[in-house]
Parts: sequence; C-alpha cells; structure tokens
Amino acid sequence: MSRPWGTRHARFVSSNRAHPVHVLIAGGGVAALEAALALRALAKDRIHVELLAPEPHFWYRPLAVAEPFQLGEVRHFELSKLAADAGATFSPGELVSVDAARRLAYTSPGGAVPYTTLLIACGAVPKPAIQGALTFRGPGDTGKIERLLAEIEAGEVRRVVFAVPAGAVWSLPAYELALMTAAWLATRGVTGVEIGLVTPEDEPLHLFGREASDVVRALLDERGIILHTRAYPAAARAGELLLVADGIVVADRVVALPRLQGPRIGGVPQTFEGFIPVDLNGRVTGMSDVYAAGDVTTFPVKQGGIAAQQADAAAEAIAAAAGVDVTPHPFRPILRGLLLTGAEPRYLRGDLAGGAGETSRASSEPLWWPPAKIVGRYLAPFLAGLAGTGGLTEPTSESGVPVEVELDAGAAEPRRDRLIESAVDDALGEAPVARVGAVMSTDPLIVAPEDTLGEVAERMRERDVGSALVAEYGRLIGILTSRDMLRALAGRVHSSEARVRQWMTAEPIAVSATTALEAAAILMTEHHIHHLPVVEGERPVGMVGMRDVVRSASSGFLRGIGLGF
Repeated sequence: MSRPWGTRHARFVSSNRAHPVHVLIAGGGVAALEAALALRALAKDRIHVELLAPEPHFWYRPLAVAEPFQLGEVRHFELSKLAADAGATFSPGELVSVDAARRLAYTSPGGAVPYTTLLIACGAVPKPAIQGALTFRGPGDTGKIERLLAEIEAGEVRRVVFAVPAGAVWSLPAYELALMTAAWLATRGVTGVEIGLVTPEDEPLHLFGREASDVVRALLDERGIILHTRAYPAAARAGELLLVADGIVVADRVVALPRLQGPRIGGVPQTFEGFIPVDLNGRVTGMSDVYAAGDVTTFPVKQGGIAAQQADAAAEAIAAAAGVDVTPHPFRPILRGLLLTGAEPRYLRGDLAGGAGETSRASSEPLWWPPAKIVGRYLAPFLAGLAGTGGLTEPTSESGVPVEVELDAGAAEPRRDRLIESAVDDALGEAPVARVGAVMSTDPLIVAPEDTLGEVAERMRERDVGSALVAEYGRLIGILTSRDMLRALAGRVHSSEARVRQWMTAEPIAVSATTALEAAAILMTEHHIHHLPVVEGERPVGMVGMRDVVRSASSGFLRGIGLGF
C-alpha cells in the first residue's frame, strides 16, 4: 500500500518544498505545542507538522490551584486555532498504537495516520494515589476545594493535611494549596485550624536545592503549617492519614495530589507506569524516527517547563534529521517554578543537570522571562501574545534577578518502588527477616529485545511460564508478560514481525536477593503484579512471585509490620 509520507528515505527529499517531512505530534499539551512552535522556527516549510489530540482544547492548567481562592483562573484555547497559528494542522484522535515498520500511527476510534517522524507528547493521566483522600487533579476539582474551605470556615473541619504521594508526581501544587489555604483563613479571621503537609521529600521542594527549600520552609513556618518530611502517605481513614511502615498523622480531611501514569500505547516500550524511555535527544529507545517528550517520558520530574525543554531537544533532533542546518542540543533540565502563596509569588529555579555545586535560587522577583507559570522558549511568548500581554519588555537588572543555577541531577525524584522498599527497611531495622534470595527461582527465562513475539511465545510455552525477562548486554531492560502478549494480539500485530522491545514493560520494578520479603509483597500488591525480577547490580539472576511470598508467610517467616495497605 502506498503511503503519502512513506519511507525511511523521506528525509533526503525534505529540502523539496513540495514534499516536506511529515512530523506527527501526538498530543495537545505543553510539550506538543512547544515542539510544533520550535519546528516552525527551526525548519519553516521543510517540515509539515500535524497535531493529533483527543480533545479540541489546550488547557492552561498551572493556575488551577488558585481558582478555589479566586486568585486566578484556568484558561483554554481552541487547539485547531493554536495549531494554525503555529503553522501546523490539527486532527482529532487519540494515539493507541504504533506500527514503526510501516510508519503508521493507529488512533481511536480506528483510523491510521501515516508519518515520516512521530513525536509522542500525549502527557500523563492523573490517578488517585491515596485511598480515602480528596484528590486534586486540576480544574475539575476546584469545586471540591471550595466545599472544603466552606467546611473549614463553618468549623466542621479543624485539621486538614495536604499529602504528596511517592512516585511520579509534581509536588509544588501541594505547597501552594497549603499556603493559600492558610492565607485564605487568615484573611477571614478563622483561627484554630491545624494545617499539615506530608511529603516523601527530605526537604520541602528539595529538587530546587537548599536555598529554595529554606525559603519554602520559612514560608510554611510563618503560616503555621506543620511539615512532615520523609513520610510516605498510604491511606486516609477515620480522622487520620496512615503512613507506609507505621505511623499516622491526625487529620479530619486529607487533600492529596494524584499519581501520574502514562497512557498505554501499543508498539512502544513503556514502563509499568506507562512512561516511555528516551535518550537525551528524545529518541525512543530502540526505535527509528519515533520520539517522545514531556510527562509521558521516564524523566521523573513532571512539570510544564521541563516538558517544554524536552520538546525543544526533540524538535532540534527532528529538524536536523530532516536536513535542517541545526546542531541538536541534548536535554539539559532547568527546573523553574512560580510558587503561589496567597501573597506575593516566589520564583524558584534549579538546574537538574548538575556540575556546578549548590545553585538553587528563590526570589520574589522573576528569575526568567516572561514570568509565567509554564516557561517554554517558544510557548511562553506565544501564550503571552494570545493573552494580550505581548507588549511586555524584558526586566532590567534592577527589577529582575539574573541567575545561573545548577542542582545535582541525582536530586530527581526516586522511583516509588525504591521509596517503599526503603521505608520497609527502616521499619524492620536490624531484626532478622526473610529475604528474597531464600525463596526466589534462579533460572528465569531470559530473552533479547530483538527477538520476535512468536519466538518468545514458543519458549514461554516450552518452559510453562507466564513471563520472560528482557536483557541487553547482560543488563535487565524489561519484562514481557502474557498480558503484554495479549495487548499485542489485540493490536493485530504479526508475531513473526513484532519485536519484544516494542511490547515489553521497560525498566521493570525489580528487587535484589537481599530485599525483605515484606517489601517484595508490598510492591506486588501495590502494583497489582505477580512476579518481580531479581537483579544483582543490573544483571537478572532470578524471579520471585507472590506464591513464594505466600508460602513463606504460611511458614511463619513474615513479621507483618502494619504498612497501612
């Protein structure tokens, strides 16, 4: 079948203005729009950009936390108009699967869109993370916060806790909600209300570095907000917030941020939580001419400014591959945040690339320009123009604070499974406990990422197992389960053509032989899985299953430490 944008050789004719490279951007959020604007600036008519998104509007969500307090409003724009203004076209639809060999993007409710290059920028889906809590996901939950404020003012609620769950989250809104709640109550003369903030972070907003953390801690103290760090919220019930590995925080109401998950896309490697592994130029691991940017990637910081920077890196790489004279710059994350406090805002900045020591900064003056909640090289001025503020001029040195700051990349949010395992180890202390190494199987099925699904299915049938570990050069990179196989079959792929890499769960949750069985049990229960790879360093050495844990429990080897699940 002929395809309009066709083959791997399309880039060699990209200089022909009659046949521009067709870049399909799946998504309608910050990363998608930033990439479209960047490609227009870099490549002009050498590249034709098509935006594919399931809903017709772009929502400017960062001010959602301010809406319940009448301090801001969420705005939305027609995507079709934004696309046209960005020199792109817009098509309604949701990306559900990719056929990389044929360069086809399959959409819901059943279409197929050809592409030369695909950029996946469809964001992440917020999911409730703490059972029993009020989950604040954005504009749709404004009414819930307004009702909570009314209950507090009426004296029906005296203790409220704002909670940050472990895992893929952006913690800034929890601090904003706590600070603005305190300011709102103060303006109304409401006293006797206890406000708390619970977070797994070592320090408040620790990603921004020491100076910013100190400023935020001082703000919390000034507003009388009780801070609980290195605490892992598990569930809210009967006037208290339960913590992982014992402990409670008394609370009449708990407001929690959601945990983020990537949407499932067939034919693309994704982690258990749905995130896509990419390199520093946004290329999806193991795939040709497929890129990803923004919250859908495995980069742990889920924030609009970071998404825009990823989109810029991917756009430069795509433009260079299309023959544009541009040098692609790898993604170097600069973390910027505008903290809404109910009074004057605080601007926070930290460089996640590392290399220059402690470089965080907090200020009441803008540390970047334009001073918007979402900072994108192309998107911020584009949105400013739409909002009628395009006439702003850059600040002078007297009104702005020139800053170059860096923060160690290792300060990025650790994975949720590592946090849970650490919390369990802390609770167990030095007590003798059963370890994974005592019950694990030591002969797991190990396959290569370039094996076909058909080959692996035969080996799984011969071994009578429901999963296979995927290793590359001796390093565990994924796991392929019978569930993954079913997804591939549902996508009607050819088992002799589809590769393991495209359908495996990348960067799987894994444990070591020395991990406590309690921790392994919690991880499997929390993630609704039945097996965990066991690694030594990065090398797969075994597998432990829930059945192994149950057998150990029946033998009396598990302590049971009251984990709140």
